[in-house]
Amino acid sequence: MHKSILVTGIAGSGKSTVCAELKNLGFEAYDIEDLPGFFEMIDRKTGKPPLKYDNDDLAIVKQNEWICDTTKLERLIFNNKSGIVFYCGTGENLSKVYSLFDKVFLLVANKTVLKERLSERPVGDFGRKSDVQKWVFSWKKSWEDRLREKGAIVINSSGDLRTVTKRIANLSK
Repeated sequence: MHKSILVTGIAGSGKSTVCAELKNLGFEAYDIEDLPGFFEMIDRKTGKPPLKYDNDDLAIVKQNEWICDTTKLERLIFNNKSGIVFYCGTGENLSKVYSLFDKVFLLVANKTVLKERLSERPVGDFGRKSDVQKWVFSWKKSWEDRLREKGAIVINSSGDLRTVTKRIANLSK
């Protein structure tokens, strides 16, 4: 039996951490945002990569979007033909390929946990600065509500990593 599972959520929700734990549990899992050539920052106005990008500059962050090469993602999914395979990540255009997944899990963490996780990120990583965090929190609920409406399975990712990951694994069977 082959299943393709998407694990998604906003910045700081735990996608990469859950992906690593799924791998530790013996599952095939991809942190798709880290796969070379799968994602690219694109300027909303020009449709091209920005000449300058800075995760700490809110104006620049708002001007750009994180886009997945859905053709590459489709190819990866179709080349994985056995077992349960997890794809962890998010992008502005991923909703276009939700139909490729047997299940979509939405990681949701409360604002206190998100703020803590984002603030602990290395210098230069997305969401580390408080003004960028406030902006993310301003659209968090509406973005998550849209995924709920599309049938995403909501997982509270504020708690223990092992518990969260095992719940996703069990619900994926």
